Amino acid sequence: MATDSIWTCRAGFEPDLAEELAGGRVIAPALCRGREKPGTLPTFGRQGLPIFAETRARVEQCLPRVRELAGDGSFALHVWVPDSDAGNALTGLADRIGRELRTGLGDAAARERRADRLAPGEPLVQIAVTAEDQAFIGASAVSEVASTWPGGRARMKLPPGAPSRATAKLLEALTWVGHGPGPGEVCVDLGAAPGGWTFALLARRARVIAVDRAAMAPAIAKDRRLRHVRGNAFEYRPDEPADWLLCDMVERPAQVAKLLARWGREGMARLVLSNLKLPMKKRVAAVAEACGIVQGGGWKGVRTRQLYHDRDEITLFAHA
Repeated sequence: MATDSIWTCRAGFEPDLAEELAGGRVIAPALCRGREKPGTLPTFGRQGLPIFAETRARVEQCLPRVRELAGDGSFALHVWVPDSDAGNALTGLADRIGRELRTGLGDAAARERRADRLAPGEPLVQIAVTAEDQAFIGASAVSEVASTWPGGRARMKLPPGAPSRATAKLLEALTWVGHGPGPGEVCVDLGAAPGGWTFALLARRARVIAVDRAAMAPAIAKDRRLRHVRGNAFEYRPDEPADWLLCDMVERPAQVAKLLARWGREGMARLVLSNLKLPMKKRVAAVAEACGIVQGGGWKGVRTRQLYHDRDEITLFAHA
């Protein structure tokens, strides 16, 4: 029988997350309960944990269960709160529980690793502190979790000189994808100005074709690996296929999806990473429509996720 899970999301997107889950329901700001649908991770779910136990938010209640779930090998332990006003007020309690659990684990604490350094089958043990006297405990193989960041909050440090906060969005997106453009690879950045994404690509020593009628930030405008095409991103076609197509434009998701689909049909790139801005209502349906359009263009392995640095948008990745 399927096990219920606790899922956290960006505040304000609880109904969308609940809609994606089987038997999903909103139980608190930024928090839903339900079951994953087979073969998918919810787009709007930052992090989830299968409910092993619901208990009081007390170390003595949590410690025996953490010992059991950690097993005899390497493990990671995350104690997190939902990303809401009410949840963030519990941060001090969650931090204290984490410290005291590690003390209580004794010698076993030496086996704790960072989640992103565990082998695929090793467990990520999680405790979601959801109220002053309530916590949910669970564990999954690290290869099965939505995020290796506590509560899915992948905080990216904005590099010095970055033209906009969009740089952090791309850095997180590449971490989520698991790889990114390498030195010399050709990237087309549609809607690039002022250059938040282009900045991150140049830092990876990629070659960038930035397409935007507006000016690029002076700090990167003269970089020899950058070619700025002052034109319409919807009309641009590269002289030869690119390695990466990147897109972060304020347009309706279906319109952007049609643009990505054309690039796929015409074989103009081998990988695509794009933000899709979302409507105020029927956001799950809008994501499904956009994914269908992108897949219709021949792109494979389409994945979507509302990342920590995304606001009223999601990130989409696919390959040719």
